[in-house]
Amino acid sequence: MRNKFAGVTQPLGRWILRKVFEFTVLSPAILVTWIWLKLRRKEVFFVGVASSSISAFLQVLEPELRRRMSVEKTLARLIVLNLSKDANSQIRLMYDRVVKIYGDEARFRRRIIWWASIVGRLKLKNVSILDAQNDPQWHFGKPVVSFNLEELRRGEEFLRSIGVKPNQKIVCYTTRTASYYESLKKSGTWLVMHSLRNPDERVYFEVMRELSRRGYFILRMGKDLSREVPEEYADFIYDYASKSRSEFLDVFLLYRCDFLVNGGTGIFLFRAVFNLGSLQTDFYRTLKNKFFGDILMFQKVRFLQNDRLATVSEMVAMKDGYSHQKHQARLGVVLVKNTAEEILAAFDEMVARENGTWVTTPHDEELQQKYWSLITKTGHHGGRVGAQFLRDNQDLLR
Repeated sequence: MRNKFAGVTQPLGRWILRKVFEFTVLSPAILVTWIWLKLRRKEVFFVGVASSSISAFLQVLEPELRRRMSVEKTLARLIVLNLSKDANSQIRLMYDRVVKIYGDEARFRRRIIWWASIVGRLKLKNVSILDAQNDPQWHFGKPVVSFNLEELRRGEEFLRSIGVKPNQKIVCYTTRTASYYESLKKSGTWLVMHSLRNPDERVYFEVMRELSRRGYFILRMGKDLSREVPEEYADFIYDYASKSRSEFLDVFLLYRCDFLVNGGTGIFLFRAVFNLGSLQTDFYRTLKNKFFGDILMFQKVRFLQNDRLATVSEMVAMKDGYSHQKHQARLGVVLVKNTAEEILAAFDEMVARENGTWVTTPHDEELQQKYWSLITKTGHHGGRVGAQFLRDNQDLLR
């Protein structure tokens, strides 16, 4: 199988010729590197295999580092090869402090170690994004990265500069957009855009209007967005994504905010690495598990033929097909997005859980168990479906 470097898949013929040429020319360096890796008992771990997205980096790397730190108390023997470009320079900087990483800035060294690992059959791991999603370390492990004092000072200075009041609570929100994936595609990243999974941001504008009324400072997050916040919402939403975005602030703000309302993007990982939960809305996959502290709501599926909502069992049987450009027409289904009322109800639950005032009823726990038993037979490690969402859709739990 062709491996992707810098997020780009090359034509098969060119890929084979390149591999033969590289191995022939680099054989002496590969041999020396292999001997060094063996003598030093180094282990090699690959990230960025699927793409240059933040999920392909963080979702795979963080649980592996947590596991090693819990057992070995050190990361000295580990070498990480990032096979794609860095998705975020601040995240890369923070991980560089704790483990040795070779990425796009060290292409020759990365390539030599890759060859030595593959040919020499060294002890290495290559974990898929979906397997990493279900890793229990996301729920029981301790974070391995942190901000330093200077970074914290710089971040707080930015918040003051945009008018965040002392002790004011902050809500960040983001939605999956076509423009972000178009930008990735133009940069050479291989991907299927799946635009039909995207939420309607107008729904989120209305949610943020209500949260602003409650006193929250609202920050719109995102990258490569095609439009700014419409004028009618600009008074209560600070359009950070269009006005002030930086890779440092992307990480800091998601660490610093009190709540993230995440409309189907991978940005929640910036919080998950610190064991901070997120409100996961417009979720479009039936994965076996969500992250520690998360509350989620999935996009429902409607059959066009009889205008009926699919049960959770039917969604599981369709796998990802119901949200896939290629299969949705064949299956005769469309996605039903979350409403503003559903999002606000789940937000209220998250606030109450954070405050320790949420009261769970036996019926709510029964609905949770019903949902997760339909998704996975092996149990899940964390995250909950919104309680009100399950109450309103309990007829689908079969």
